[in-house]
Amino acid sequence: MSENKYLYSVTRIRALETKLLDKAKIERMIEAKNADEIIKILYETEYASSVSEMKGIEDYESVLSKELSNTYKLISEISPVPELTNLFQLKYDIHNLKTLLKSSYLDEENDELLSEIGTIPIQQLKGMVKEKVFSDLDPIIRESVERAVGEFTVNPDPQLIDVMLDKGLYNLMYKTARDNKSSFLTEYISTQIDLMNIKSLVRVKSMGYGKEFLKKVILENGNLDYTFFSDIFDESLDILIDKLAYKDYGKVVEEGISNYMKTKSLTKFEKLSDDFIFELAKKGKYVAFGIEPLIGYLMAKENETKIIRMIMVGKINEIPNELIRERLRDVYV
Repeated sequence: MSENKYLYSVTRIRALETKLLDKAKIERMIEAKNADEIIKILYETEYASSVSEMKGIEDYESVLSKELSNTYKLISEISPVPELTNLFQLKYDIHNLKTLLKSSYLDEENDELLSEIGTIPIQQLKGMVKEKVFSDLDPIIRESVERAVGEFTVNPDPQLIDVMLDKGLYNLMYKTARDNKSSFLTEYISTQIDLMNIKSLVRVKSMGYGKEFLKKVILENGNLDYTFFSDIFDESLDILIDKLAYKDYGKVVEEGISNYMKTKSLTKFEKLSDDFIFELAKKGKYVAFGIEPLIGYLMAKENETKIIRMIMVGKINEIPNELIRERLRDVYV
């Protein structure tokens, strides 16, 4: 695609980047005495119009959802290749499908867990799940949902719904990136899959499950295939660290898995993985024309709303500032 096709969209992105929350504003929010002070700070930002509609502090989540929805809508409108930029919105559809399927099987109502940010209206998804007719979904997602429904009737384990739908999501993301010849996105997605699979390996081992279950949860299209994880399954986690030392994310594995061996918690690994993936997205800042700046901005906005959410939750629950600061991801500036 010619560079001229990206000229308008990238120019818009560069202007939008200047309005992202900077580290100084984030620090002010961390140091705020309470959640009300954070709302006052947000009045100084792009969130002002959404914040003005809040009826109470508890409405902050709807503000963040609205901001993300508006961001995805804008990027879709200005993107020369919306099928690529829309990929990152699909995770909300998958989240909603997981929630609705589990709620259906457990005969529960969990509407408060649903997200309005997806590409498919919630009522439409509810109709699909109720009728068990998924023909309106992308074929790859449809197949994964139908497999999940079939598996659940044999083995009513909610984890299988998560596994099957995650496989469908990442298969679709990878295929779309590859078909559009986006080397940046293809590598971005493959790296994300690798890190998710490493986490899955550790979890499967810790739960005492065998290779049969491992095969179900390992996502395809990573740089590391199932054989890698199968071969290393019975080895110690030290061997995993050694074998991945040469990878760009080798330090993530070393620090995150070493911490897991001491604490039996994957929180450190998850945070390091998030930070590493975010660093890949930030490369968009340095590309003059292409899909990279658009993806980079989307991820920056996702990151920004996560930061605000974490600070708000921290203030509402009176968590010390240092603990909030420890959990925050880097800011895209």
